[in-house]
Amino acid sequence: MDAMIDPKASIGANVRFGAGVRVYANAEIGDNCTIGDFCILGHPGPGENGPLKLGAGATVRSHSVLYEGSTIGPKLETGHHIVIREKSQIGENLRVGNFSDIEGTCKIGDFTRLHGYAHVGKGTQIGDFVWLFSLTTTMNDPLPPSHIHDPVTIGDMVTVCVNAQCMPGTRIGRGCLIAAGALAEGEIPEGQIVGRNGIEGPVNFAMHMATRTRHPWHKHFADAYPDHAQDRIKALGAEIEAALLAAM
Repeated sequence: MDAMIDPKASIGANVRFGAGVRVYANAEIGDNCTIGDFCILGHPGPGENGPLKLGAGATVRSHSVLYEGSTIGPKLETGHHIVIREKSQIGENLRVGNFSDIEGTCKIGDFTRLHGYAHVGKGTQIGDFVWLFSLTTTMNDPLPPSHIHDPVTIGDMVTVCVNAQCMPGTRIGRGCLIAAGALAEGEIPEGQIVGRNGIEGPVNFAMHMATRTRHPWHKHFADAYPDHAQDRIKALGAEIEAALLAAM
């Protein structure tokens, strides 16, 4: 099945399309992108949204849907069957795992990672170098169903572990660790561990005993990022550690 590309769409150099792709007129695709089979780019959303702007070097895997009205930085990388809804602002090198969804009007910083089956509620704000592992949810309605809208804010370098839930209105400070299965709610200061019973202490208490590896993770996992991100990681890590020391 041939790709269906509206002639009014803006397509950069060296863009590759798989079978059955649909590109709407309001899509702007940067250079050197690879769009997998049966993807939809510039899908119409409610209201007036403007174009979808997809940065250079993206890899969008099969059956993914990117709505109009979002601006996505370079080096997006998706798994299969992901959805990014309208009016989201996304930075450099977002990675989104299979079957995850970003539900619109979200703001996501640089080098953020979403594993498979993560749900990012409408209006969520996520910083740089954040990790959301599988089955995590950010919510935005404190009295569902209602017209009340109180989305989650997640600071830089936060890790949200498997099956953790972030309640409407939660504000998570930089460098926090939300443990597997935890329920995060309210205001969470920088550099804290949130477990199943609430805040449990500073992140530098978290250690893998066999290897003596500690949080914050920037000292043992910075090599997972490109060279041009290293100075930012070091600076953020130093600021988080300084805040922990000041709070002791």
